[in-house]
Amino acid sequence: MIKLIKYEFIKKYRLIAITIIASITLNIYLITRSASGGIAFLSLFPMIMGVLFIVDIIKMYSDDLNKKSGYMLFMTPNSGYKIIVSKMITAVIEGLAILLLYFIFIIINGAYMTFQSGVEVNFNDIIYIVNNIISGSFGFNLAHIFVFMLTVLLFLISFLTTIYTAMTIRKSIFSETKFGGVLSFVIFLLLNWGISFVSSKLFNVLDPYYYTFDFSSQVTASELAHTFLPMNILSIVQIILLTLCSGYLLEKKINL
Repeated sequence: MIKLIKYEFIKKYRLIAITIIASITLNIYLITRSASGGIAFLSLFPMIMGVLFIVDIIKMYSDDLNKKSGYMLFMTPNSGYKIIVSKMITAVIEGLAILLLYFIFIIINGAYMTFQSGVEVNFNDIIYIVNNIISGSFGFNLAHIFVFMLTVLLFLISFLTTIYTAMTIRKSIFSETKFGGVLSFVIFLLLNWGISFVSSKLFNVLDPYYYTFDFSSQVTASELAHTFLPMNILSIVQIILLTLCSGYLLEKKINL
């Protein structure tokens, strides 16, 4: 399993290095131009990285299923379960790394803006200062951001499992069917419809409070975490079930 995960990261280390260098360069350029430049960077970074994350993870699996390079992976003495689980673990590690990088950018930008305002910056107080700046400007703090971003990450990974499962079904059960790309998209839509239907029913059971929660009011991070908990639980269950489904199809039905 570890070797498979290392293999995935070795394939993309250049892309990771370029992305990090480009992000740092852009942040330095924007923040040295004006304070609003740093805020703009922090606002756009998660959205851009979210799109790049989804594209990268989809391409990683699509290449293995549809290109000749994938034959070598499926010819290794690894079960379909190991292969798909390693890819999901890779996605989780990559997503957490992006989340960590974002928090580092928040702290660095907050410290720089504090320094520019003439306030003496004490390293031990940086997080406290940044937290106060965010709370005063936006009404939420780093804990709110962490809870929200973690929920978004879980949602993105669960969303990716539907794409993986649709691609796996097309490449296994319907491998001889024409217009494979269109069929994958149709399967993806059906999966999402089914998941949305089941989720809407389960939300009423898990947390009816979710639908009456006032997001416009001032809430604590723990209240926000409690509100997002049913969504996160369903995302984790979806990730596990669809990953096992894809693993079974890779193990028993795959047709490269």
